Amino acid sequence: MSQAREAIAEARSIRTAGDAAAAEQLYRQGAELAHSEEDDILRAHALRHVSDLARERGDIADALATAQEAVALYRATLDTRTLDLANALRLLALALESSGRQQEAAPAWHEARGLYADVDVQAGVEEAERHLAA
Repeated sequence: MSQAREAIAEARSIRTAGDAAAAEQLYRQGAELAHSEEDDILRAHALRHVSDLARERGDIADALATAQEAVALYRATLDTRTLDLANALRLLALALESSGRQQEAAPAWHEARGLYADVDVQAGVEEAERHLAA
C-alpha cells in the first residue's frame, strides 16, 4: 500500500473515532503524498475530505479552495468515477452556499444532481433538489 493510501486509511479510521482535527491533518498529509506519488485521483479523494472537515470547523475559504482543487483534479483525470465527481461537486456547492454564494452553487448542484442520477444515488439526487429548490 502506498504511503498516501496508508495516511488516508488512518485518517478515515481516526475520523470515525471522532477526532476530526487529527483526521484532517492526515487527509492533508495523504493529499501531499498522493501529489508526490502522482496519483491525482487519490489526491482529489483526500482533498474532498479536507474540504468537508474544513467546512465543518467553519473555515469556508479552505473548504472552498480544497473542493475546487478536487473538482479540477477529477475533471482532468480520464478514469474519474462519476460518483467521485458528484461528491466533489456536492462539497463545492456546500462551500459556496456557506460563503453566501447560493447562485454560484446552483450549477454545481445541477451537475451533481445529474451525476447522482446517472449512478442511481437517490439520496444525492434528493439533496441536490432540496438545495436547488431553496
